[in-house]
Amino acid sequence: MKVGRMVMTILVTLPIATTLSAQTTVAGAAAGRVFVDGAVMADYDQTDFEPPGPALAAGFGIGARLWQRYSLRFEFDSPGEHLDLEQLDWLEHRFVSRTTSYAFLLGRHFRRQSRTQFVALAGVTALTHRTHFTGFIDLTPRDGTPPTHTVFDDRDVEQWVALTLGVEMPLVITRHVRLVPEVRTHQVANAELGEIFPSGKSVLRPRLALRWQF
Repeated sequence: MKVGRMVMTILVTLPIATTLSAQTTVAGAAAGRVFVDGAVMADYDQTDFEPPGPALAAGFGIGARLWQRYSLRFEFDSPGEHLDLEQLDWLEHRFVSRTTSYAFLLGRHFRRQSRTQFVALAGVTALTHRTHFTGFIDLTPRDGTPPTHTVFDDRDVEQWVALTLGVEMPLVITRHVRLVPEVRTHQVANAELGEIFPSGKSVLRPRLALRWQF
């Protein structure tokens, strides 16, 4: 008699448990698929010269989980200006550069069930490199002719493609909020016509992002 009651209990409970499990699985799969980031970063731009230090930069990203272990994302970074300045009594050269980036990245997720996850990223990035060169040079000829004062003011914009690699460690704060330490490196592929990868030009950006997981 007890066995019969136990069987009846299992038969009644099993469909309910299956339904709840399925609902939980669907809800878990639906939740957290899309996320948005706001990031601050240090921009080490070595595409023109070796800067004395990083420039502050800000970025925005949006992504979505495609499968359980993979995600696809788009990131936009807008850095501040890097300055190279030379000043003498008769000469001044002021060279300013900045490189904005538009990255498309594929992420591979590890330790998905842990509070601290790990994600490896790879993809391609479109870089827009802007430079502004200003200054002057004063020359006094030795033959007695009048001195000359020449002023420089040149602007240039270059478009590059880069291979991008990165890692990040999302830290779960709440159900929807993540604090994400990150690193991105952009290796420029086509800085010169006919040049094969890599070009030697690179941008390194350690980042800290605040992520909202929908």
